[in-house]
Amino acid sequence: MKNNFISLFEKCDESLKELAFTHSSYAHDKGIPSNERIEFLGDSVLSTIVSDYLYKHAKAPEGKMSKMRASLVCTENLSELAKSLNIENRIKLGKSFKSHEISNSILADTIESMIGVMYLSFGLHSISTAVLDALDVKAKLKAGFKPTDYKSELQELVQSSGNKLTYKTEKYLTKGGQENFRANVFIDDEFIAYGQGSTKREAEQNGAHSSIEKLKSR
Repeated sequence: MKNNFISLFEKCDESLKELAFTHSSYAHDKGIPSNERIEFLGDSVLSTIVSDYLYKHAKAPEGKMSKMRASLVCTENLSELAKSLNIENRIKLGKSFKSHEISNSILADTIESMIGVMYLSFGLHSISTAVLDALDVKAKLKAGFKPTDYKSELQELVQSSGNKLTYKTEKYLTKGGQENFRANVFIDDEFIAYGQGSTKREAEQNGAHSSIEKLKSR
């Protein structure tokens, strides 16, 4: 399944393939274009592919489909795909980065860039199956896939104990100049855990997930 994804990508134009792996930090050092624009395109293409499939096959209301799509295209899923494809060593980082500093967010962004490259090379219809298979969308839906909403799960857990849950989310720039978010989770003013992500929602979901895991270990 994942081999179809990488095989299709390898057939793309060489210059576009190089662009997909050009992180903004490396582009800044070299004075060349980064993958940010094509990542933007790939993000939209990925959302369209998954949305189209869910609309045709999920038979669920809009709110549930939105949560399902968010779970399927989240940083965790995309970074896992990147790791399974062993693309870490292909990502070009600037001098301010070291190889071990490649975050899940960077890996996920690179997958979106690769999808953008594939879209420009072959079009939406030709790449849809490879993208869906790489993320196991069909198999997850067939198996009764249910989206994970960690914020709701944490909210229920905290409320059952009569406590107050608070998120303090802030935006920051990575070493490479990329915009990111950090969500700090508090229960009754006690710091529990934090989460990071390329969007506020993603950071808070990751923060909620980390908080649940920490509370369970107590």
